Amino acid sequence: LGEAVGGCCPGASSNKFAYNEAGQVRIRAGLPIYECNSRCRCGADCPNRVVQKGIRYDLCIFRTGNGRGWGVRTLERIRKNSFVMEYVGEIITSEEAERRGQVYDRQGATYLFDLDYVEDVYTVDAAHYGNISHFVNHS
Repeated sequence: LGEAVGGCCPGASSNKFAYNEAGQVRIRAGLPIYECNSRCRCGADCPNRVVQKGIRYDLCIFRTGNGRGWGVRTLERIRKNSFVMEYVGEIITSEEAERRGQVYDRQGATYLFDLDYVEDVYTVDAAHYGNISHFVNHS
């Protein structure tokens, strides 16, 4: 699984897949991951399509015992370097995030996640649009 084969296009990741055969990340932390997509000749079963397949684990939202609100826990073993979930929400500017953050702080809950890979320009706000990942940052 190292080189681009069978119509796969790992693209800018030096022609190496980001994942091993089990779907675990095998590249150095902090490097971007380029998955195959509609521009590839490969199919949905391509091992270079992990995040786009969504959550594959049984997860549970629960009320924390320490008064921190809601949290998420797994109901099954998750192997190291495995994709668990994508943080989903509305993409907003950092300026809008500052404004919303002040409101959220007064309400006692915030769902902001900065996208600072290249520049600190955008933030994901999961307050109104999201998935189970919305509860991870509270536990």
